[in-house]
Amino acid sequence: MSILVDPDLDPAELRGVLYRGGVVVLTRLGAVGRLVDHARRQLADLFAPHDPRHAHEHFDAVEMADMLGSWKPAFIHSTTSTDLVRAIVEEAGFPPEGTHYDLPKPRTSFPVGHLTTGIAYAFPWHRDLWYGAPAQQINWWLPVLGADEDNSMSFDLQSFDRQVPNSSGGFDYYQNNRARRDTASQVGHERQARPAALHYRPAHELVVLPPPGSILLFAGAHLHRSVPNTSARSRFSVDFRTVDVADVVHRRGAPAVDVMCSGTSIRDFRRVVDDRTFDEDLVRQLYGPPPSDAMLIFSPGAGR
Repeated sequence: MSILVDPDLDPAELRGVLYRGGVVVLTRLGAVGRLVDHARRQLADLFAPHDPRHAHEHFDAVEMADMLGSWKPAFIHSTTSTDLVRAIVEEAGFPPEGTHYDLPKPRTSFPVGHLTTGIAYAFPWHRDLWYGAPAQQINWWLPVLGADEDNSMSFDLQSFDRQVPNSSGGFDYYQNNRARRDTASQVGHERQARPAALHYRPAHELVVLPPPGSILLFAGAHLHRSVPNTSARSRFSVDFRTVDVADVVHRRGAPAVDVMCSGTSIRDFRRVVDDRTFDEDLVRQLYGPPPSDAMLIFSPGAGR
C-alpha cells in the first residue's frame, strides 16, 4: 500500500491506485480551499460567539444535536456546497461527463463524553461497502478546522483485501433510508443499523492528517474508523464520494471481500456535468431489482 501526495497520474491511473488500496493526498486544488472557507463561515455563524472547536463546552448533547440537525441538511443541500464539490472533482482532473458524485456531508467528532451518536455518530472499524456503497466508490475527505491524531480517523491498510468478521449482513440500504429520518433525535443511543467489524483490533493503524485546504482520497473498500476523540477540541470535516461511470458498467473497482449487506447507494450519485442520476434500467441490470416497498433514495418525508 502506498500514500501518494499530488501524484502525476491521469484519472484512470489514479483510480487504479485507489482501487488497489493506495491513499492519495491532493494539496493544490483551489476549490478545496473555497469549500473549507464556506464551511468555516457557516460554523462561525452556527456557534457564534464561540470557537467551533470548543462549542461542546457551551452546548450540551441535546442542544448540539438540535443545532446540527438544522445546520447539516442546509449545508448538504446548499447550491454553494454542491457547486464547490463539482469544482473540486473537475479541478482534480476527473471527467465531468463520466463522473458521478454524491452530496457533501459535514462530519463532527466531539470529545469522548459528549455527543457521539445519531447525527454525530463516531464510526467504529468499517468499510463503506458494508453500507451498500459500490466497489467503484472513491471517498474524498477534507478537514475544515484542522485535525489531530487524537480526533481524526485511521486506516488499517493491511486488511484492505482481507476478510474481516463484520455485521454487514444485518444492513439493508433501503431500510436504512427510512431509519435515517430521525437521526438527529438519537442522543445517547443508536437506533440505526451500523455495520462494523466484530471484536476487531488491528495490529497497526495509520492516521493521515492533511492540512485544511488539502483533500484525502481513498477507496470505499478501505477499513477505517473514527478515532475516539480524546483531545479537548471538536473536529469538523467534510466528505463526499465519486464513482466513474465506465468503471461501474465494466465492474472495475476495489475488492469486495467480505460484503454481506443488501441494497445499493448507487442512485445517490449525480453526474458532475448536469446532476443527472444513473439510468434506472442500468441500475437494475447491474444491481438487481429492489423490493417494491424500498426507499431507494433517502427522503426526510414519506417513503418512496
